[in-house]
Amino acid sequence: MTEQPELSFEEAFTAARAYAMRSLGRRESAESELLMRLRKRGYDEAVSQAVLDYCRDHQWVSDERYGAMAVRAGAAKGHGPTKIRFDLRRKGLSDAELELAFDQPELDWFELALTLLQRRTDGAVLKEFKVRMKWLKYLLGRGFNQDQARYALDTLLAESEAGDN
Repeated sequence: MTEQPELSFEEAFTAARAYAMRSLGRRESAESELLMRLRKRGYDEAVSQAVLDYCRDHQWVSDERYGAMAVRAGAAKGHGPTKIRFDLRRKGLSDAELELAFDQPELDWFELALTLLQRRTDGAVLKEFKVRMKWLKYLLGRGFNQDQARYALDTLLAESEAGDN
């Protein structure tokens, strides 16, 4: 077997850029995710950083855009703000980028928690304390905070009691 010749910076940059374009064409990525995929593919730090800068300059990758998209996608899946924030922080988004991502007035986390609970259970069963605590734990586990989860439980219980009368 013959050894493959070492690629020049320009050749490595061209190959890495093509890989980044294919990768970003499949799905939106955070900058840190793209950088990690380039490194995992075997490109050295200088080439990976140059490709990331190139992609950023051409607006192919943007943490702000990725964050906003991830918040909307997470909300559509029934995840609360705590879980989404944790996932985005793990992907390398800064606090400022997180604030921009969550600045979406069309998202009402209280109503999203209520909608999720309405899809999952009937309000009549919430009369029992143990059952309410089970559903509270469920909503907290999905990433909703205490106020949002209690709002959803109280509203669904009130709707159920109003329907009984």
